[in-house]
Amino acid sequence: MFKNGYLKSDINSFTNENLKNGFELFLKQQSSYKEQFSQKKYNYGFDGYSFLGQEDSSNQYATDLLHSFVISDFRDANLFPKEFQHFFSLEWIALQKKIKELEISILKELQIPGLNKFYVENIGHMISCNYYPKTEMYDFTAKNKTRLSAHTDVSLFTIFPFGFDRDFYYEDANKNWVQIEATNKIVIFPGYLLELHSQGRIKALNHCVKMPEKRNTERFSFAYFSLPYPKHSFKIADQDFTSEQYFEKYLNLF
Repeated sequence: MFKNGYLKSDINSFTNENLKNGFELFLKQQSSYKEQFSQKKYNYGFDGYSFLGQEDSSNQYATDLLHSFVISDFRDANLFPKEFQHFFSLEWIALQKKIKELEISILKELQIPGLNKFYVENIGHMISCNYYPKTEMYDFTAKNKTRLSAHTDVSLFTIFPFGFDRDFYYEDANKNWVQIEATNKIVIFPGYLLELHSQGRIKALNHCVKMPEKRNTERFSFAYFSLPYPKHSFKIADQDFTSEQYFEKYLNLF
């Protein structure tokens, strides 16, 4: 299923025009406006705005060379900035349906006991919208000379539904860093939640974004995550968790 730790599907990527336009409009706003939607304003998961240099973000290090905004179905869409509302009204529901259909097909193939039931009863979704500015603006890099530090994801699955850009690297079984080539197909890989459910049989993909060859290059990416709704209780490999305890366990990895 996850050859070399990930899956490049044969499904053509979806359009991200409305989501990308909304994110770009948000990024152009004054800092005082953007900080009204900072991550600390939301009380669960990773929702909200995180920025380059931020010391208290839960989803990026201060030295990571990106700005991000996470939207999810964990709260009313109207609580997110107006710049994203066009995407919510036109595409969010249809995209959710397509992603769930894809994930359910993967679950059937994996055949991990209890995972289908866990998915139906507990799983919601978020999208991490990521903008990497031109690196020539900065005299530092993220850890190990990267643009985004190496990490595994909190998710059951991480899906790139809008295609996949260059400079994304993953750590293979031999501890070598290998680039996934840019593609207009949907790319999927396992996160930490799937690693726990499979009792380590399926490893979460350790990955990073390396510095570009051309330092005047901007980069956008949009990653779709499946993870537990708030205030849910469940078992993972016979161990009891709440959603909040699971997030704590994940964050303790770093």
